[in-house]
Amino acid sequence: MTPSLTEEGAFTALRSALVALLPAGTEVIQGQDNLVPMPGAANFVVMTLGRRQQMATNSHDYAPPTDPAPAPGTEGIARSTLFAFQIDVYGDAAGDNAQVITTLLRDAWGADQMKGSGFAPLYCEDPMQMPLIAGEQQWIERWTIQCALHARPVVTVPMQFADRLVTGLQEVK
Repeated sequence: MTPSLTEEGAFTALRSALVALLPAGTEVIQGQDNLVPMPGAANFVVMTLGRRQQMATNSHDYAPPTDPAPAPGTEGIARSTLFAFQIDVYGDAAGDNAQVITTLLRDAWGADQMKGSGFAPLYCEDPMQMPLIAGEQQWIERWTIQCALHARPVVTVPMQFADRLVTGLQEVK
């Protein structure tokens, strides 16, 4: 069974918003890929999903079968979930790009960019400078941002429903 909103969907929603708000030519990639070098662009962003956190008790929605009913009905079990991302911003413009990211993901603009994806910005912390030393002992400009998206993925399972009631009288002595 697959949830209605997936990890891939979270990356897609966040990447679409980042591409829309960053200067043209800024690469936006998913982190933790093995055997892949850093992008060659002067400025780039790496998104890494760090955790998923339940935000509320599960909710249930029921859909009985329709007539004629060859298949059972369904139960949708939804879980309000926080998707926590680390966004690493690299390059000479990293500080300015980090400022733009945190400003717009904290605004209705960010929610508008993700509209229809099933995800919405929940919060975005202030950026922190986290310089990185490359293999050549050179400093690489990097700013790190912690941000979270909210979603309500639903897992749908089959469920039987009673559509007839058979009654009878039973004498009690």
